Amino acid sequence: MRRASALIVAIWVIAVLSIMVLSFATEAHLQTGINVYVRERNRVNHLIDAGQTLAEVVMSGYSDVQEWTEGEDLAELLEDDRWLVEKRDLKAGRACVIGPILVDDRRDKDGDLLNPSTVTIRIQPVNGGENNAININELYDGGDQNYRIRWEMMLTSHGIPDDFEVDTDDGRFKLIDHLIACWTDWRDDGDVTAVIDGVECGAESAWYEDRYEKDKVDEEDRRYPRNGSIPDIQELSYVRGFRDYPAVLTGGVLNPDANKDEQVKVRGIVGLLGTSGSSKVNVNSCTVEQLLTIPGIFSEDDEEDMSEGRATAEAIIGALREKPDYDVDETRSWWPYKDWNDLLQRVSDFAADVQIGNEASEYLMFGPDKDSIFKVKITGESLGMRREVNAECYLKDKKIRYIKWRED
Repeated sequence: MRRASALIVAIWVIAVLSIMVLSFATEAHLQTGINVYVRERNRVNHLIDAGQTLAEVVMSGYSDVQEWTEGEDLAELLEDDRWLVEKRDLKAGRACVIGPILVDDRRDKDGDLLNPSTVTIRIQPVNGGENNAININELYDGGDQNYRIRWEMMLTSHGIPDDFEVDTDDGRFKLIDHLIACWTDWRDDGDVTAVIDGVECGAESAWYEDRYEKDKVDEEDRRYPRNGSIPDIQELSYVRGFRDYPAVLTGGVLNPDANKDEQVKVRGIVGLLGTSGSSKVNVNSCTVEQLLTIPGIFSEDDEEDMSEGRATAEAIIGALREKPDYDVDETRSWWPYKDWNDLLQRVSDFAADVQIGNEASEYLMFGPDKDSIFKVKITGESLGMRREVNAECYLKDKKIRYIKWRED
């Protein structure tokens, strides 16, 4: 009996010791994993910091970069300025991509990388390039004397017929006039309802208050005219007219309740607009839709399909890919316009029948200007770990000022 008890005790002792050993081993394994995670997390954090510094070097120096010249020795120039090409892209209003830059190149005996760590930076001027954002906060009577005609062209080019009318509580209006007036009342600093062609067709705070009371909208969901710049383009969805016809922003059918043959399909304008930067368009990196908001490129007397304006816009973009009659870097597939006179000459050579009005010169940029915003994307990767930062900034007195910073 004693032997049996001793055996049981021995088994229990062995079991407890085994559990303790297993526990220690598991804890050691977990601690090792945690240490590796913390180490690699710190490594990608340092990669992000390095990427931020490099992005600031390129952005702060792009305006002073040496222009391309015939017979230049690019290899020699790159020895003096490693980021010359990227700076030139930015100066022309194009996005530049730096990297991926290999930071840790330690290799094993077979020549394979032990722990490849890389950082990649993408810099995009907002006012010119991908999703070129026209600053909506400038498109009102206090910012642009031609704001109304620019709005009309923008809305017309996206499919809203000039004569499309809608019924409202205050009467029947052309939808385009109604939208422009409602936006103007939301944006300006007054409290007088906007008038178009002698008729009040906008909406100030009193209209919104009445509507919220009728619809029994909760207090926290109520929005009123900002009487100033809006911080987010999505705020347009609260503005009278745009809230009643959401297809104007997102695309779709304006009048889904109408007979199918009377329905009007439109393309959304929200992707064309932003809330910062300039209301001008960078002609070296824009689209036809952006150019169709510029007086002098479109004509108020153009047909409803804006065929003449589209032909002009397409010629402007097409001429970028035609080699000019002066010396240029032939390794490129496009050659940015230097200035207004260069644009006129090259477009004329490309399409002799195209006419561009002089008023367009007020709305065209040939590279980032003092109001331009830069979108910066920094990606750090190490040992399967990835961290990404998306930021927006602008340049003032050769210093970078950040207005947005979002980490994954």
